[in-house]
Amino acid sequence: MSQFDNGHLMQSRCITCLLPLVVENEALAFLKRCEPTFAGQRFELPVRQCASCKLRNRSLHRNEWNLYKNTSARSGTSLVSIYHPDEKLPIYSTEEWWSESWDALEYGRDYDFSRSFFEQFTELSRTVPRLNLIQVSNENCSYTTGTAYCKNSYLINCSEYSEDCYYGKLLQSCTDVVDSSFAYNSELCYECFNVRKCYNCVYVSYSENSRDCWFSENLSNCSNCFLCTNLVGKQYYFMNKPLPKEQYEKMVETVRSSYTHFAEAISRWKAVRSQRIHKYANVINCENTTGDFLSNCKNCFDSYDMNDSEDCRNVTVGVEVKDLLDCSNMYLKSEVCYEVLSTIAAYNCFFCLRVYHSQNLYYSELCYNSKNLFGCFGLRNKEYCIFNKQYTKEQYEEMVARIINDMRERGEWGVHFPPSHSPLAYNESLAQEYFPLTREQAQEAGFRWREVQASPYLPTLQQLPDSTAGTPPTLLSEICACASCGKGYRIIEQELAFLKRQRLPLPRRCPDCRYKERLALRNPRELFDRLCGNCGVAIRSPFAENRPEVIYCETCYQRERA
Repeated sequence: MSQFDNGHLMQSRCITCLLPLVVENEALAFLKRCEPTFAGQRFELPVRQCASCKLRNRSLHRNEWNLYKNTSARSGTSLVSIYHPDEKLPIYSTEEWWSESWDALEYGRDYDFSRSFFEQFTELSRTVPRLNLIQVSNENCSYTTGTAYCKNSYLINCSEYSEDCYYGKLLQSCTDVVDSSFAYNSELCYECFNVRKCYNCVYVSYSENSRDCWFSENLSNCSNCFLCTNLVGKQYYFMNKPLPKEQYEKMVETVRSSYTHFAEAISRWKAVRSQRIHKYANVINCENTTGDFLSNCKNCFDSYDMNDSEDCRNVTVGVEVKDLLDCSNMYLKSEVCYEVLSTIAAYNCFFCLRVYHSQNLYYSELCYNSKNLFGCFGLRNKEYCIFNKQYTKEQYEEMVARIINDMRERGEWGVHFPPSHSPLAYNESLAQEYFPLTREQAQEAGFRWREVQASPYLPTLQQLPDSTAGTPPTLLSEICACASCGKGYRIIEQELAFLKRQRLPLPRRCPDCRYKERLALRNPRELFDRLCGNCGVAIRSPFAENRPEVIYCETCYQRERA
């Protein structure tokens, strides 16, 4: 049996939403196993919030898409940052932050037992310099955040090992992937969503091991398919029927040659995908697993957007991770973590934000290559520190025990950083994507809201050419008008080169609107009890029962595709 199974235990109520708190027995066993010991005292890890409130709270501390013009606190030079200048935070460029000319221990301070831990930590975090963007070992990726080991990319996030990619989210080991989200090991893809090992595809979603396909959904091992759904191992198909190669290629050329024809194909694609039969969830090659957007996972429950992972529960976005509970954006060998957001190769970390290649960290943020830290911010290559102050091992153990006891008395121990700690307003954080609210709803719930400033760039070009072959020489200096929101946007040089090479028309909407339309393709991160639309067997699905789609269980779905 996995360490996480489907048993559960009722406990009190969530301190945030006040709904009954359901904690799985195996989750409690995981927390029991992870209880830390300091100075001979063992500390229980209490559960005080439901999984949804935990996810919302963590997401309040992550900005993936909103970039601002800010100023370096060290050099005074202009830079791009995920933090709004009104926050008046000390921001360093990547080069400045990683230089040896400063040390975050310079900002160390004693813990004040007469004050709240969270109050003191927030003060520390607003004093220590922080990175303008969250990146690890990138090259020429100045306008990306939440990225690692990427090269020559622009406005992508949640991505690793990708090159020459633009306008995307969760791109893993991709090359020349543009305006796409949730793409893995893919190349030369445009406007694709949730694809794996796909090549040269346009407007393809929920597909794997396919190439040269257009405006299609849920393909496996296919090539040269157009306006198709739920096919396996097919070639030269149109509307799920075979088409002679010559006719197929002529049709593709017609669509390529004109934005008018391209837009017509998009409209037909939306109609086709609305009629297809859906599998109960997007779960591929998984064992004993529940959730959505899961691939090659084992013993993962109520989890979403995960690959090659094992023994996890309530995890959102995970790549090659193991033994996690209530975590988000965990990457590349992170293990044994609870209530953590944004890691690479973290081990035994609890209640942390953005910690990388580190272990045994508690309530710490933006720390790299460190271990045994409690309440630290911005440290690199450090050990046995509290509030950025150095201690011996014995001093560290005794002080941490005292601090945890103080936090327990204040009701802080076992709870993640509160919303007030985040320098992000609700609508510029990932929480707005996962749990969308209006300004009134957010403010009524006590969250901050930042008014979106109108773009100072007024459109100079109202109509784009019908094909990239008719692109005017001045296009890169023009500001286009978004057909959806009216906001001005630019076509960047790399994007234009890609579109010309692939013989695709220019986009008529701004990157924000294109991004939102792709995200609308995915289901909510929530499971519902319902019945298979064919055999009536009980299933757990992200498709609520009142939705119009036809939903089949695994067996009926695979029989339908055969």
